[in-house]
Amino acid sequence: MSKTAFYRELVQEINQTVGREAVTTEQLKELVRQAKMIRRTQGLMGLLAFANQLPYRFLTPHEVQMIQRSPRYRELSRRTLQMLVMEGVITPFEANMVRI
Repeated sequence: MSKTAFYRELVQEINQTVGREAVTTEQLKELVRQAKMIRRTQGLMGLLAFANQLPYRFLTPHEVQMIQRSPRYRELSRRTLQMLVMEGVITPFEANMVRI
């Protein structure tokens, strides 16, 4: 699967879960670009701080709870981590540590 198709599917899953167009492929790509820069300049701890506030950039607190309660939550989390590994933001080892 190409990166573009992967992004498109992830965006579609997020938007279907919250019931509106909350995020676009372009916004997701921009977040990855920002995450790479933060990883380079602030390290892993800076990246984790950035990641903790990400959902609230596009979603309301209620929508974040909707995703967390959704049966799709584990799959969305796994695919998001997969995207970050694919883009070189985190290593596969770091992704496994986050999953635990």
